Amino acid sequence: MNDQNATPQLPDAAFAFHGSHTRAVDAKGRFNLPFKFLRGGNGPDEDRFVVSKGADGSLSLLPHSVWLANFNRLRQTEPGPKLRAYLRRMSTNSLIVEPDAQGRVAVSRETLLEYGIDKRIAIVGMGSYMELWDPAALEDANAEVEGEAAFDDQFFR
Repeated sequence: MNDQNATPQLPDAAFAFHGSHTRAVDAKGRFNLPFKFLRGGNGPDEDRFVVSKGADGSLSLLPHSVWLANFNRLRQTEPGPKLRAYLRRMSTNSLIVEPDAQGRVAVSRETLLEYGIDKRIAIVGMGSYMELWDPAALEDANAEVEGEAAFDDQFFR
C-alpha cells in the first residue's frame, strides 16, 4: 500500500547535524566545530569533511562520505553540459578538511571573507550537512522567512 502521508525512512546520517552554534574564527581561518558535530558522519571518512559552495549565500560543510555520495548520485543522472558545469563547480570549489586535535577546522581566510565570514562564524546543522554563515547574514536570511508557515504543516505531520 502506497501511503503518501507516511513518514519517509531516512538514514541516520540525515539527523546527524542539528542546532545552531556561533564560534570565533582565528587569524588562520580556524574555528571549533561543536563537539557533537565532530563525529556526525557515517562511514570510514567520518573524521574528514568537505567545504564547498553552499546554497543561499552560505558555505557547506559535509562529511566526506556524504559529499561523495551526493556527487556520485548526480553523476548517475542524465548527462549534459549543465550537469557537467555544476559538477565542475562543486569539484573546483570543494576542499577536504580534517579537524585538528582541538576540533578546529581550517578554511582559507579568502574563502571565509568571500562569504562575509570574518571574526565569527555561525554553524547551522541541516541534517546530513552543515551550513557556515556570517552570523549577521544568517539573521537576515532567517528574517526573510520569519512567520512563514508554508512548510509547518508538512514538517509537523
